Amino acid sequence: MLGMKKRNFTGGNIRKIRTEAGLTQEELALKSGLSQGYINQLENGKRKFTQKSLELISKALTVPIIEFFRGDETFPMPVVKEEEAEYGKKCPQTKDIAALLKKLPPHIVGHYIALLKMEVELNKKRKP
Repeated sequence: MLGMKKRNFTGGNIRKIRTEAGLTQEELALKSGLSQGYINQLENGKRKFTQKSLELISKALTVPIIEFFRGDETFPMPVVKEEEAEYGKKCPQTKDIAALLKKLPPHIVGHYIALLKMEVELNKKRKP
């Protein structure tokens, strides 16, 4: 693991989607309400994203936030099969999860909240 370079999937995906949409960083900045410098730093992995910044960029590019988290598609993601009945039940670990979240920095908590919101939306689409 030593010597491995950390990949900037999120920033790279934002750049890819932006360029496929035919937008410059400045145009995306204007549409999203963020600065061009901020967009540049996100795309180059020099700045961490926030939930709010991803929401603004997602809206400006008209793509779901999940698209920013896609990894290398040459390696298929494992499919996890769950029983639908698991959703909607009270999680016995709710207090443990809350305690752990309180120990994390706000930007990391925001990341997990964004992922949980995406999971809820995906679950809504799966139900008949």
